[in-house]
Amino acid sequence: MERLCVSLDEKASRVLEKYERKNGSSKAEVVRKALSLMEKIDAETQHVSVDTIIKYVDYLATMEHLILDVSHWECIWSEIGEGSDDFWREMHEVGKSHREEYWDKNIRQVKDILEHVEKTNWYRLTKNSEHSYTLTMSVPRAKRFVKVFFEGFFADYPQKVTITESTNKLKINILQ
Repeated sequence: MERLCVSLDEKASRVLEKYERKNGSSKAEVVRKALSLMEKIDAETQHVSVDTIIKYVDYLATMEHLILDVSHWECIWSEIGEGSDDFWREMHEVGKSHREEYWDKNIRQVKDILEHVEKTNWYRLTKNSEHSYTLTMSVPRAKRFVKVFFEGFFADYPQKVTITESTNKLKINILQ
């Protein structure tokens, strides 16, 4: 076993003490666990960024979101078909409620919102310009779902946002 002597600033020292108390372990054990976690994160971030992992944790931590295979998503949309008027009204309202949640999380810029929601894998985001984005659907049948969600989300939004459709894509424009 190798011995190591490390100088810590106040903040790092408080964090180390916090985890020492929380885990009922020694400072050395906390450091060993932290290094093990860093190694796991480093291995995973070869495939996905730390920012994306944090967004996944944000989605999953409260158990309010699901992980679905894209094939499951496709099956759901093949069964739903056009959906009822009540379904689409409800989806619009869900978009509004998500706007409030994102606002509370300080996710307020259209670009940041679109990037955050992109982690759900509903679409792949392309930035066309500072005020224009294209959303390419992962499952083409879900296009109306995504559109209605964002129509609700951006209803009464501080900036005027338009959403237009094309084959397998939605275009989001921020009007000046």
